[in-house]
Amino acid sequence: MSFTGEVKRELCQIRLRTLNLRQAEGYGMFAFAKDYSPDRVGLNTENAEVAERYAYHLRAFTPRGAAIRQSKKTVRGRVLHQVSLSAEKDRRALINRMLRLDEGFAQTLCAQEDFSAFLAGVFLVCGNITDPEKRYHLEFAVREQPPAEGLSAALERFLPGSAMTTRRGQSIVYYKDRTQIQDLLALMGAGRASLAVIEAEMIKDVRNHAMRVTNCETANIDKTIRAAGAQIEDIQLLLSEKGLLALPEELREVALARLENPDMSLRELPGCLESPLSYSAVYRRLDKLSKMAAELRKGG
Repeated sequence: MSFTGEVKRELCQIRLRTLNLRQAEGYGMFAFAKDYSPDRVGLNTENAEVAERYAYHLRAFTPRGAAIRQSKKTVRGRVLHQVSLSAEKDRRALINRMLRLDEGFAQTLCAQEDFSAFLAGVFLVCGNITDPEKRYHLEFAVREQPPAEGLSAALERFLPGSAMTTRRGQSIVYYKDRTQIQDLLALMGAGRASLAVIEAEMIKDVRNHAMRVTNCETANIDKTIRAAGAQIEDIQLLLSEKGLLALPEELREVALARLENPDMSLRELPGCLESPLSYSAVYRRLDKLSKMAAELRKGG
């Protein structure tokens, strides 16, 4: 199941305890569904739980005995769940009731709990969210610009920072900031999904830190190998041209230790010597060997 599907499943499991909450969520589902007009009121969705939630609100908002049609069909390998009002009189009755609620809802939705239910209804019919392990993007794809602008204005009261664009004839209200998406999910009542966004960010941080450490260690290893290779090349030149005995006694042991331990870092090399030498002493002696080799190359 996609992350969007997981969020919608969580929202569908919310128990609406009061009439106001039920009306707020139903209002959000009807007003922002793709089909909402005297000619057609309905919903097509791949999510069976969302379809059932929509049908539940239809039964509550329409007169008793309204012809609510539920069906499903397969389109290009996908199962679509369809819910619709068959009779025009029932569609008009629903729209008229919504119109009567409009003025009252403008004040009712100022309360955070009611707005949360309304927002959950909107997300169920036109919301989408990208898997937070990939990137951060939550959007509402609204069929027309005026309701999209109204939604954006309402969101600004509780969670400023939404943006708008258009795509394929739809108006898109969206967030791209991780913290805002996390807060928006919590506002809708999708607490588990909000925690999943936090967890995804923590995993990314750990993974990135591990990558930085690995890259740093790899760079250090490469640097050690390059430095050791240059030192060995210098020592081999001195031995081939002058011989070991031509080297000052203090340099012989260090030169042999470097030849015998090509993979060791400079800090590890003193541990291979019989003479107790510090890191800085070993460094100075290897530096002398390098300068002798440079002089030999220059003279050659």
